[in-house]
Amino acid sequence: MLILGLSNMRDAAAALVENGRVIAAAEEERFVRVKHVTALPVQAIRYCLREAGLRLCDVDAVAVPWKYWQIGRRGALALGSMLRSPQLCWVKGKRSAERMAQEWKELAFLQSHLTRLIDGTACPKPVFLDHHLCHAASTVLVSPFDQAAVLIVDGASEAHTTMLARAEGPDIQVLKRIPLPHSAGQFYAAVTAYLGFKPDHDEYIVMGLAAYGNPRFAGALREQVLRLLPEGGFELNTQIFDFHLARHQIFSPAILRLLGPNRQPDEEVTQRHKDVAASAQLVLEETLLHLARHLQKLTGLDRLCLAGGVAYNCVANSRLWREAGFREVYIPSAAGDSGAAMGAALWLTHRRGALTERMVLRSASWGPEFSEQECVAALERAGLSASRLPDDQLCEKVARELANGRLVCWFQGRMEWGPRGLGNRSLLADPRREDMRELINAKVKLREPFRPFAPSVLEERASEYFDLPSPSPFMLLTVPVLPSAKGLIPAVVHVDGSARVQTVDKISNPRYRLLLETFGRQTGVPVLLNTSFNVNEPIVCTPDEAIDCFLRTEVEWLVLGNLLAGQPAVRRNT
Repeated sequence: MLILGLSNMRDAAAALVENGRVIAAAEEERFVRVKHVTALPVQAIRYCLREAGLRLCDVDAVAVPWKYWQIGRRGALALGSMLRSPQLCWVKGKRSAERMAQEWKELAFLQSHLTRLIDGTACPKPVFLDHHLCHAASTVLVSPFDQAAVLIVDGASEAHTTMLARAEGPDIQVLKRIPLPHSAGQFYAAVTAYLGFKPDHDEYIVMGLAAYGNPRFAGALREQVLRLLPEGGFELNTQIFDFHLARHQIFSPAILRLLGPNRQPDEEVTQRHKDVAASAQLVLEETLLHLARHLQKLTGLDRLCLAGGVAYNCVANSRLWREAGFREVYIPSAAGDSGAAMGAALWLTHRRGALTERMVLRSASWGPEFSEQECVAALERAGLSASRLPDDQLCEKVARELANGRLVCWFQGRMEWGPRGLGNRSLLADPRREDMRELINAKVKLREPFRPFAPSVLEERASEYFDLPSPSPFMLLTVPVLPSAKGLIPAVVHVDGSARVQTVDKISNPRYRLLLETFGRQTGVPVLLNTSFNVNEPIVCTPDEAIDCFLRTEVEWLVLGNLLAGQPAVRRNT
C-alpha cells in the first residue's frame, strides 16, 4: 500500500511510504527556498512521486497530520480572550483568520487542489489524522524498540500541547494529554520572542545562548509562569506570558517586572538576556523531566520515543536520557512538524493493516539525489572547473586540506530529512583549531558568535571524546566533552563544555565515513566540525544551489560527489 503523507503547516513537507517502508521524504522549504515555509508542499510531493516513478493517481491514500475541523478548544480560548484583553482578541483573531484563509482552506479542498496542482491525475480522498498520534508514529514506527514509552511535546495540536503514551509494537495507547493553552513549546517560543528572536524559528539560538547565562530568573518563572502539577501535569500562566501576544512583541507589565525590558531584534545581547535564556532553558528541562519521570512510572519501560518540536532541544533531550529513568532514547531526524507528514503516512499504513515492512530509520537520507552529469552541467553553467577523483583519493585530498585549515562545502547523495546537515549537505572544517568557529561565523555563516558548531565522529570512537551514552546519528543530543578531549577539538566545544554530537556508523553514509576515517588517520582525530551547507537560507538542495552558496562565501573547496572544485582563480588572487 502506497501512502503519501503531507503537512501544509509550518515546516511543510511530504513523505511517501510503501507498506511501512520509507521511499522518499523532503521539506518544501528546500525547493521554494523559504525557511520554515507554511504552504501546500507541491514541490515536495512532486519529488516524492518522481523518486518512486509514480503519478498521484497511483497512490492509495493521502494522509494529513491535522484534523482541521477540530477547533472547539481553540474557539473557546478565543472567546475567553475577548473578555480578557482586546489586544489578545485581535492577535488571536488575526492568526485564526490567516490560518482559515490558507492552511485550513487548503485542507478543506485538498483533494481538488492536489488533483489540479500535482500532475493532473486524480487524488485519492485524504484522511485527516490526530496530530500528536502522527508525531508518535513518526518516532515509534521507525524506532528499534518493540515496546516504548512515548512523549510528544510541541507548541500545540488541534487541542493539546503534550501527549504521554505507551507503544506495544506498532500500537500506541494514549495515557495522558495536556490541553491548550498550557504549552511548554509556546512558553519557550514566547521567551524566544521576548529575547528579540523569531518565535517558532530561532529557539535553537536561545538554547545556545543559555549556556552563557546564569538561571537567576528560574525561580520566578517556576512560581509565576510555568508551574509543575502532580501526576506529570503543568500549567502555563498565559495572563502573565502569552505566546500569541509575544509574537507581536506585546508583553504584560507583569512579565516585564519579572524579567526586565524585552530585547529588540537589533539590540545588543546583554548578560541579562543570557540569564533569561538560561532560566527558560532550565525551566523547560525541569518540565520535560517532570513529564518523562511520570511517564516512566506509568509505563515501567526503560525505552523512550520522543517527537514534537520541543524534541529539537538537544540539551533537554540529554537530561531526559540521563535523569528520567530511561536506558535508551530514540528521536527521529525530523522530530517537528515536517516529521508528522511521515508519521501520518506510517500511522495510516498501520491503521489499514498494511504495515508489513516496519523499518528502523538510522539514516536521514530521504531527499533528492543528483547524478554526476547534473553536477558537471551545474559547474559548467557557473564557469567552474573540477577534477574527478575516486573515493580514496578524494578523501585523502579533502582531509589534507581540512587539516591545513581550509573549509570544504560537502555535497553528496540524497538530501537529509530534518533540519541538520549530516554529511550530505554539510560545511566541514578542522575541529582542532581554536579560531575555527570565529572564522566560519565571520566569513561563511554570518551569524551570532555565541552559536556553537557540532562534531561528527566515528561511532566506535565517540567514547574517546564524549560522554555519550549511546549512538547519536541525528545530532539531537548534547553531551559533555571529556576533559582529555577539550584541548584536542576546541572548535566544537561549547562554552559549557558540551557538544551536539553526530555519530557516523559503518553503513549509513559510506563516503562521509571514509572522509572521517581518512582525517583520523592523517591527524589522529577522527572528528570533523560539521555544520549545515547554507548561508541565511534553507540548506541547499540542488548542485546549482550548492555552487551559488559556495561562491557567496570564502570557502576554499566544493565537493559535489566525486568532483572537487576550488574558488575561481580571479577570487583566489583578489
